[in-house]
Amino acid sequence: MGKDLSHEFKIILQLEGKRSLSGNDLFNLLENIMVSGSISGAAARMGASYRYCWGLLREAEKTLGLALVDKQVGGVAGGGTTLTFQGKELLAQYKAFKQKADSQLKHFQARAGKNAEVTGTQPPTRHLLLASTMEAVETGLMDLLEEAFLHTSGILVRHISAGSGRALQIAREGRVDMVLTHAPELEKAFMDEGWGIEMFPIMTNDFVIAGSLDDPAGLGGLSKSAGAAGVFRRIAAAGTPFISRGDNSGTHIRELEMWRRAGVTPAGDWYIKSSDVAGNPGALRLASERQGYTFVDRASFLLAGEKNMGIFSPAARVGDPDWNLENVFVIILVNPERVPWVKLADARLFSQWLRGKEGQKLISSFGRESIGKPLFTGVL
Repeated sequence: MGKDLSHEFKIILQLEGKRSLSGNDLFNLLENIMVSGSISGAAARMGASYRYCWGLLREAEKTLGLALVDKQVGGVAGGGTTLTFQGKELLAQYKAFKQKADSQLKHFQARAGKNAEVTGTQPPTRHLLLASTMEAVETGLMDLLEEAFLHTSGILVRHISAGSGRALQIAREGRVDMVLTHAPELEKAFMDEGWGIEMFPIMTNDFVIAGSLDDPAGLGGLSKSAGAAGVFRRIAAAGTPFISRGDNSGTHIRELEMWRRAGVTPAGDWYIKSSDVAGNPGALRLASERQGYTFVDRASFLLAGEKNMGIFSPAARVGDPDWNLENVFVIILVNPERVPWVKLADARLFSQWLRGKEGQKLISSFGRESIGKPLFTGVL
């Protein structure tokens, strides 16, 4: 079999003989700034340094003669970075060009007999866009499901990775056909406002309290009767570093709920909001560095591979509301009455496939081969 040409497709920007720029890196950076709301957050999501990303932006703006981002320092909202109108337009034009180029490349490969199992003799002509909570993306599950659905249906699903709150906002902006989230309060508001037309659970796992094996707050000495609320109260009383996602994601919202149940208002130097790090893996890394604790879903913990981190949630007691640590992921189809251009029929097909035997089998077995146990539980 010949070399897969798709892995060599790159875009280089060069105007009037000036310095060449990596178009792939630049547009990936712009996309991640739009999702995360900051250059540091975008850099973390890309696995690049802030210095490189900031330098790339400055060089691109100088070369192109365009203002691509608008930085806001401080203020009530705490500052951040957004794309300018020119930045958004450039990104939109790049996406349209890249999609066409990708389709042409796949068509060429199909004609040459490469990747025939996936693309057949023609590139996919039907596309869906999903705003997905980060857990399904970071674990690799979303890529697996999208590829399997393409095999089955010929419909290509692409995703934008974001915390649940941001994912729902992206849907309100009319940018996606469906949303995968795990934030019940936000989901209810989304449905009540008429943005969603159908909502279905597709899988579950659970949340855990993870921390340094040194256990500076002494959580290991708590009795099972302390419950999750007791664990949170002990962390606050000890003033041990606690890393919060701080990004209105499903994980962050459930963490805040646990503080309320514990009767604690988290504040002070020990409570560290980490909205500028990359999701749960970033929160776990920071907790490891600070020798503290954080709150993540079990799949994220198992895949992070932080050797000096452990789980300090005492064993759950059946029927105890203090132990409502179940983490339910739902898919919501965007209402075409609010966003007329959504592809409802194909989105419904994807939703039905996820809840069917093939999708549920993939979900319930995912992780068994790599780490010896499934990371999610299906709803069948």
